[in-house]
Amino acid sequence: MDTLKKAGAMLPHLDLFQSMLDLRRLLQLAAHMKERGDRAMLISGTEITLIGGESLSAPEIVTSKGETVDAATAYRVLGQLEGYDAPEYAVNREALAALNARAVAELEGSEALRAFGETLARISAAPTDPAGPERPGTDRAASERAAAERATSERSARPRRTPDAETPRSEAAEQPTDDSAPAA
Repeated sequence: MDTLKKAGAMLPHLDLFQSMLDLRRLLQLAAHMKERGDRAMLISGTEITLIGGESLSAPEIVTSKGETVDAATAYRVLGQLEGYDAPEYAVNREALAALNARAVAELEGSEALRAFGETLARISAAPTDPAGPERPGTDRAASERAAAERATSERSARPRRTPDAETPRSEAAEQPTDDSAPAA
């Protein structure tokens, strides 16, 4: 299976990948809160507010590891984890960790992850042809020309025979040798 086909086989799993990425961002936000010493956060659709020694409000938070968590994504994911709609969500670090742990457990037992595992097994078992299969539209003539050019260059590398260098067989047969000289 060539790389493009393998990548195409992953397309049905984009929602799974996006969910995993969103959960990862919330985990990174929880780790960032812990590093800063924050006790809780408020998340609305437009702003994240970290509450601790220093309060911080912004439409997106850049963690100490350089990851960006935006309010809209955090709000959407937290709403899914909480299971209800609200204008804003308040959560402490421990509650956020518990919500993430539950989400990971649900993800591990999900049909989406099982289907991804099957796809991964299928594309991993597919034989790979480094040259790729012969497909219509590929330039087969170009490879044939290259082979012909290699053969021509090999022939031109050999020394050419010249008429002076060769002795015709008929001349060699007419010349007497010492053994064939008539006995006197």
